[in-house]
Amino acid sequence: MQAELQRQSKDVKQLDSTRYEEQVQSILTEFERRFTDFSSIEPIAGYLCFPFGGSMDVDEIVSKVNSLLDLDSSAVENEMLTLSNDIDIKSSTTPGTSGQFWNLLLEQKYPNLRRCALNLTALFWSTYLSAFSHMKIIKSKYRSTMTDDHLVACIRLVTSSYCPDYEKLAASSQCQKSH
Repeated sequence: MQAELQRQSKDVKQLDSTRYEEQVQSILTEFERRFTDFSSIEPIAGYLCFPFGGSMDVDEIVSKVNSLLDLDSSAVENEMLTLSNDIDIKSSTTPGTSGQFWNLLLEQKYPNLRRCALNLTALFWSTYLSAFSHMKIIKSKYRSTMTDDHLVACIRLVTSSYCPDYEKLAASSQCQKSH
């Protein structure tokens, strides 16, 4: 009897570790899938954090900007080279002040670089912070039976810019008359 219990205990421990190992591997795979985009935007983000720092590969940054943000590559390259030689802006910036730095760039002179910076920051602020704050409101202790599919649908609705025409929908629906 004692030997049987020990064997079952070993089987349970082995079964649990296998299950957890599969779950951890699944999570790692999902992280790798979701965060592969970060490696593709890393050169752009590094440049946008401080465009005057160290050596930069203009061609690599321009090709990444062109592929990810669909901007005119020759205009982006021209703006990058103009910025690298802009003494006024270079002298008024220091590393770590990138938020203030982009306010110094004139829209008329650097429209593509400003658009690139705005698009990159929008990836993080608008998507993640907005989604998490809405998720906190949507999924509460009062809605504990909500499934992950329902939560995904609710977050998609809340973060969408689509606004239905309620008057048109109400006018097109037929009212039931009481008998």
